[in-house]
Amino acid sequence: MPTMPDRVHSAYEAEMYDARIASTDAEKWDHLELAHLMTESYPWPHARTHVAMLVLAVRGRDRRAVTEQLRSVVAVVTERGGPGARCRSHAGSRQAPEQSVPGSR
Repeated sequence: MPTMPDRVHSAYEAEMYDARIASTDAEKWDHLELAHLMTESYPWPHARTHVAMLVLAVRGRDRRAVTEQLRSVVAVVTERGGPGARCRSHAGSRQAPEQSVPGSR
């Protein structure tokens, strides 16, 4: 199992902290997604991130996201797909905020 470099670990912990103190669920989710990307090669922090996403999905009563995060946690913990396998189940579990089209304002 690879060891997370100190620099990555610090950035990951900062994102997890920012997710905890964010004022909206959308902001929390954005921080968790960044933390998720940082941990794809590190199974236990990756699982921790999915658990945080699961808690947020439960709190938001998003059944689809709950199901996806449960699957992700099980997959990461049981190492389905192998260590460092890219996780795709979180995609779309929260609708992305609408993006403005350049020049449309």
